[in-house]
Amino acid sequence: MNYPVWNFPILGGSLVVAIIAIIHILISHLAIGGGAFLAVAEIWSNKMADGERIRKWLHKFATFFLVYTTVFGAITGVGIWFSIQLASPEATSLLIHQFVFAWATEWVTFIGELTVLYLYYYGWNSNSRRMQVFLAVAYFVIAWFSLFIINGILTFMLTPGAWTLENKDIAAGFFNPGYFPSLFIRTLTMFLIAGLAGILVATQIKDDEAFKTKIIRFSAKWVIPAAILVPGLVVWYWFTLPESTLAFYDAGMVGVDGGKMEGLARFFWLAVTSGALIVMGASVAAWKPKAVHLATAISLLLVAQVGIMGAEFFREMARKPYVIRGVLYSNALWQHNAENSAYMNRPYLSEAKWNPEIEEMSAEHGEWIYRLQCATCHTLDGYRDLTYRTRNWTPAFGVRFIEKLDEQKVMPPFQGTLKDRAALTAYFLNIHGNPVTPAQVLELYEQEERAKAAAMNANPKEAN
Repeated sequence: MNYPVWNFPILGGSLVVAIIAIIHILISHLAIGGGAFLAVAEIWSNKMADGERIRKWLHKFATFFLVYTTVFGAITGVGIWFSIQLASPEATSLLIHQFVFAWATEWVTFIGELTVLYLYYYGWNSNSRRMQVFLAVAYFVIAWFSLFIINGILTFMLTPGAWTLENKDIAAGFFNPGYFPSLFIRTLTMFLIAGLAGILVATQIKDDEAFKTKIIRFSAKWVIPAAILVPGLVVWYWFTLPESTLAFYDAGMVGVDGGKMEGLARFFWLAVTSGALIVMGASVAAWKPKAVHLATAISLLLVAQVGIMGAEFFREMARKPYVIRGVLYSNALWQHNAENSAYMNRPYLSEAKWNPEIEEMSAEHGEWIYRLQCATCHTLDGYRDLTYRTRNWTPAFGVRFIEKLDEQKVMPPFQGTLKDRAALTAYFLNIHGNPVTPAQVLELYEQEERAKAAAMNANPKEAN
């Protein structure tokens, strides 16, 4: 089904979703890992002679934690829902209907998580130590359960496993091949981010270098082991990836204007490099805590944010050309429809549910095909811009190229007739200041095809 298209200039809808999601992931991972940090720090403080001072510092950490995760987490969380339903409504609808009970459970879990967090924070001076430990542990368990749920839905999109439109078993889709390695990777990453947040808050200890050293070293213990263990889990996750994803990584794919699509490898190594930098930075912090300042701690969190960006872009690009692998293409074309040649060769706009009533082969014809089939992933002059990618097109080349889009393995097959291809080609050519109508494009294409056929008939040996 075609929905009204969200045309976001320069960035494009998909990049807007990515920006909001990447920011939200750092916050949400801290929201869970920070719960474990609070629980362990509470237990630790009860065993230390200076436990009251540790708890005084821990209250500052809890204040930062509560404000950062609840305020900014809520803003970006709502932003994700708002943007994904505009950028990819068909996929959003599928995920909601397939995992409706999982989503419902997650939302109840989220309410429970916030309730316990507020009981913990606002009962700081009235609750017993035992109650504070209980609430901190309860918060982490509830928060981690929300990860348990969301992780199943996220991994389903890349590795749906035995789930199909014919076998809509929720367990088959939820506990898919990538589920458990992803769950453990995210859990360790959450501990890592919690430790970095601890270091950040510890930099504000000004009056006692020995105490600052103690807190920074406690926090660093959350960072270094997690960062070292993650690569082993990544190897496990690697072997759950589809073969086509591994092919993208190994060789790259030829892009629209030549060259190789090596972004998958670049984002993978960006995540790996970020992890290595975090290990080095946290090691230095543990070795020389006095040298750690606010700028240092912020830099480490920014490196973690960059690492998350690399990992998430890798996961997103690994699905190409699907939004739900093997089921739904990124432009809302269903895989089973793409396999039906009769369906694919019908006039495109006659099948689209949302489009103005326009004249076939008009200037608007090509524009609406761009908006409904291309704008989900591409902009005209920004992210993945088509103006640059089509700069060398000729009428005949454009018509032929669009017919074979899916041969690149990174884009969905084109849906429509020869006239639809001519209209879309004319739209791109006009953007470059080449005033040509869809009818003229079609005529030039057919002339070239006739010339090629005549040449082949005249020289059959060369044709072979």
